[in-house]
Amino acid sequence: MSNPDENKPKNKIKLTKESIIESAMALIEEHGIDRFSLRKLAQKLNCEAMSIYYHVKNKEQIFAEIVDRLILKIEFNQSIDGAKAQLKDIAYQWRRLSQQYPNIFLILAVHPLDSEIGQNFMHHILLILQQTNLSAKQASHFLRVLNYYLIGAGVDEAKGYHHTAQKQPPNSAYPLLNSAMAFWTVADQDQIFELGLNILLSYMPD
Repeated sequence: MSNPDENKPKNKIKLTKESIIESAMALIEEHGIDRFSLRKLAQKLNCEAMSIYYHVKNKEQIFAEIVDRLILKIEFNQSIDGAKAQLKDIAYQWRRLSQQYPNIFLILAVHPLDSEIGQNFMHHILLILQQTNLSAKQASHFLRVLNYYLIGAGVDEAKGYHHTAQKQPPNSAYPLLNSAMAFWTVADQDQIFELGLNILLSYMPD
């Protein structure tokens, strides 16, 4: 049976890369990455799928553009005193992305920051790390470790344990796990994130 939306006449509208990316973000956030396709995007834009290719090469370019948009939402506040405090500010902005865009964040989690915007973002973090007594190698490694933590925490924030723990019934065979899961609630997430971030930053020299 054909989809009724596919049989609707297509209005000739002026597409732009901007409108395509905005619609893609809305579609992914509403339905998830797995259900996203250029065909469904074309239906949302009320255009032919081929029309999208005049503005973007493929789905991968759409994802890359989305990643750039998310990265640009993070601001570097140079008025904050101290490298640790600046990194904390960035970390909490990153965390807010996972809270505001739980489905879209999964793209950011697996996509390399290899665009000009992504490289500029990492460069500015290295500039912050340069304020400390870390060597160039240590700063490089710290950047990667910070990335590991923020990606992992972001994915957990978007789709992780504090969601499933509320639905999972207790298992009498694992009383310690049952006790632990009682503290994996949305209300506990702030403390958990702060704890992990403080442990990570404690290895950075003042």
